[in-house]
Amino acid sequence: MEKARKVLGGSEAENDVVSWTTLLCGYAKTDRMDEAEKLFDRMTERNLISWTTMTSAYVQAGRYPESLELFIEMMLDNVTPDEVALVTALTACMNTDGYDIGRSIHSFVVKHGMTVEGMLGNSLLSLYAKFGRLDDAFSIFQHLPYKTVVSWNSMLDGFCRAGDVDKARGIFDEIPEKDLISWNTMISCYTRSRSAREPFELFYQMQSSEIKPDKITLANMLSACASVGALSNGTWIHLYIQKNQIRLDHILGTALVDMYGKCGSVEKARDLFSNITDKNICLWTAMIGAYAMEGQAQKAVDLFAKMEATGMRPDHVTFVTLLSACSHGGLVDEGYKYFHKMKNEYRIDPGVQHYGCMVDLLGRFGQLKEALELIRSMPVEADVVVWSSFMRACETHQNVKLAEYAHKRLIEIDPTNDAAHILLSKTYARAGRWDDASLVRTKLHELGIRKHPGCSMIEQNGTVHEFRTEDFSNPRSPEIYSMLGEIEGRLQKERHETLSHHSERLAVAFGLISSEKSTIRIVNNLRICGDCHSFMKFVSLSYDREIILRDNYRFHRFNDGQCSCREYW
Repeated sequence: MEKARKVLGGSEAENDVVSWTTLLCGYAKTDRMDEAEKLFDRMTERNLISWTTMTSAYVQAGRYPESLELFIEMMLDNVTPDEVALVTALTACMNTDGYDIGRSIHSFVVKHGMTVEGMLGNSLLSLYAKFGRLDDAFSIFQHLPYKTVVSWNSMLDGFCRAGDVDKARGIFDEIPEKDLISWNTMISCYTRSRSAREPFELFYQMQSSEIKPDKITLANMLSACASVGALSNGTWIHLYIQKNQIRLDHILGTALVDMYGKCGSVEKARDLFSNITDKNICLWTAMIGAYAMEGQAQKAVDLFAKMEATGMRPDHVTFVTLLSACSHGGLVDEGYKYFHKMKNEYRIDPGVQHYGCMVDLLGRFGQLKEALELIRSMPVEADVVVWSSFMRACETHQNVKLAEYAHKRLIEIDPTNDAAHILLSKTYARAGRWDDASLVRTKLHELGIRKHPGCSMIEQNGTVHEFRTEDFSNPRSPEIYSMLGEIEGRLQKERHETLSHHSERLAVAFGLISSEKSTIRIVNNLRICGDCHSFMKFVSLSYDREIILRDNYRFHRFNDGQCSCREYW
């Protein structure tokens, strides 16, 4: 390179575009971008290869806006691009907000009669899929004369990004020769959609194929295990990683700690966390989050202090988990301390989630006035989560007036919010205003708003079973309802109770008939109600079983008729 530069630099070769372009390619390939830019600017004559070399170099360096700017400059200089130049430009479009430019490139291709196939066809397909223009993407896909695995994967990714799981699976099943990307894309799609069984079924199919899972596959599967509380599956994946001597990088290490934490095995999460020497902020945050979900607020706070002592700077996600821990543990003073520390020391502007944690913390302690003042002081509009948290606190502390105010704000944001109407009805009922409670329920029915269905999941022998309220879909439903009847019979002998077949009750009944003496682990998509909370305490005492239930807020460990939340949830 240096010899070439001296030869060219010392000659009168400024107009020798081939020589200068050769040198330009050399700089680009060796990542000497500063020198490449200077050389390109000196060139008095540029050909298509010169322009394409430079635009491609920018793309390789991740400098996509500059690549697009140069491509536009090339077009204005009346240099006609070839397929390579167009593919490079389309790549830059997909990595910026460049949909309009990409569509103009498609128009250019059509106008000049270029064949949409190969790399150009796949790039156009990927552009439309990336920006959610699936009709255009599918039209190109259908007209490709030869579909490579890249074509199939691009179409698959488009449907996955759009959240259309059924169409994505349809494409996946049609791929003639699936590669690792095909499997990972579909598994990731199921994981993001919180599907209970499908990620595991697909993973088992993948193991029967010739494609071996990589770290991305394993991280996706650990995320799926965390989502549904599938501890035995997650433990198996951990053993697979160890058996195959796969190095725990930041992604896998964080995924494992997160999985163990969300499956209610905080001890294993802690042990794994302690054995990882190279910890990044994601790993620290995952461990703090595990303590937060368990309600072990002091341990979360202590771990945060240890993290600070190492010089690691927390990010906005770390503070969400830390403030959540303070909320779960009732640490009001500490919550204020970290909320202000985030702003003043770390210069992180609080977002809606941070404010939501603080509102939840204040509301739980009955500081409704302070919580409302905090909401009104927010620099951004409070969302459904913030107002729901405040309204739940109003219901708990029987402040009907503020509950009505929160309800009004909630339905302004989301008129079909079922939880807002149900919470208001409960507030009226607890205040003895039965007519008002009935009116709210009637209005909910008149508006056609359906209550968000509860769903509980329990893993048994590596299979995840789903239950919904009044669910008879499980093959063992007769046994489940028989067990439920037995439990309710025992309950009625001790006290009167409103009977219900909420999903978590069906799940615990299934757990009792499916295993002996082992811990019953349940994941619930909604916050557990008071009746079901009492039900779980009774079952843990009456049947001498530990029940670990994770609702959409925190963990509840039921043992000997007591819960780890100490009635604080």
